[in-house]
Amino acid sequence: MIWLASFPRSGNTFFRNIMYQVYGLESSSYHQETVVTVDENFESYPIVKTHLLPDQLPNRLQSAKSVYLVRDGRDALVSMAHHRKDIIAPGSNYYWNLTEAILAREGSFFGGWGGNVEAWMDTADIVIKYEDLIKDPLKEVRKLSQIMELPDAKVDNLPTFSQLKKGKAHYGSGAKRINKAIKGKEFSDKFFRRGVSGSYKDEMPHIHRALFWMKNKKQMQELKYY
Repeated sequence: MIWLASFPRSGNTFFRNIMYQVYGLESSSYHQETVVTVDENFESYPIVKTHLLPDQLPNRLQSAKSVYLVRDGRDALVSMAHHRKDIIAPGSNYYWNLTEAILAREGSFFGGWGGNVEAWMDTADIVIKYEDLIKDPLKEVRKLSQIMELPDAKVDNLPTFSQLKKGKAHYGSGAKRINKAIKGKEFSDKFFRRGVSGSYKDEMPHIHRALFWMKNKKQMQELKYY
C-alpha cells in the first residue's frame, strides 16, 4: 500500500476517483474520527488516504511509500470553512470556521495547513500540486508509477469535476458521510464545491489573508504560492 496524504480539501477525493475510474484501483482511508469507522483491512488496499501527520500513522506503516497533494493554503482553508458550514456543522458561521482553521490552535486542524505541509514535504516520496492536478490529471497521477505498479489506464473513463458534482463519484458521494441528513446529489454538490484555483480571491477577507500569511509565510514562499 501507499499513503495518499494531504491537508483537507486539497484534491484527495478527486485523485481517488481518478485512480478508481482510470486504473480500477480501490482505496481506503485512515483517520481518527469517531463517527466514521476505519476499514479493518485498510492496509490491504493499494492506496490509503489520510490527512494525519506522518507521526500519527501506525508505527508499522510509517515507512510505506507516500504521495502528498498540496494546494494553495488560502484555497484549501476557504474550502474547509465552507465544508464545515455546509456539511459537517450546517449553519455554523463561515468566517468563524475560517478563523479557527487558520489559527489551528494546539495542533488542531491536522497541524494547521503550514504544519501539515512542513511535515509531509519532508517525508513524501512524491509531491503533487492541486493546481497541476486539475490542469492535467492524467499526467499527475501517472507519477505514482515511480512508487507503485499501475495497471493499464482507461483514459476515456477520466472523471470530470462536473460529473462528480452530479453525484457520479465513487468516492465523495456521501456513502460514508458524517452528516447522514445530507444525501445524494445534494451531498455531492456541496462536497465538490468549485474545483478551481484562486477561489480565495473572492471568498477570503483581507484580514484573514493577512492572518494566514503571518502563520504560513515560510511554506507559501517555499511552494511559490504568492
